Amino acid sequence: MKRYFSLVGILVVAVVFIGCATDSKQLILDDVQQVEVRSYQTRTYEQPKPAVLRAVVSTLQDLSFIADKVDMESGTVTATKLTQRASLKITIVAREKGDNATNVRANAQFSSAGSMPKAVDDPETYNAFFTALDKAVFLDNEGI
Repeated sequence: MKRYFSLVGILVVAVVFIGCATDSKQLILDDVQQVEVRSYQTRTYEQPKPAVLRAVVSTLQDLSFIADKVDMESGTVTATKLTQRASLKITIVAREKGDNATNVRANAQFSSAGSMPKAVDDPETYNAFFTALDKAVFLDNEGI
């Protein structure tokens, strides 16, 4: 009888591990999708990092976000936009690229009441943010 329960236990453990296994093809597809997502989450501006970060903060405020954390030294800005039943949290990372250029990457998460946050992978969401940021960088560059 003990031997029967041992075999059943081993069989159950084997089924659990097989059911949780991820094949290498899926891992590669996930990596390809991440490259695509990164492509529309990132823009480069021909401005120094401090100027771009000021424009990022202004843009987020114009879009009704509340700044949670701004770290000019590390180039990180985190902000949240709240509605009655949902929230959108966005993290912006700005990195210097050469002497007078800055890479900006945005990463957003959406959560509705009582649910776990989910990564936003809709290109239009990021395009709307970067369109507003493009205008803010231009206006700041022109001194307007």
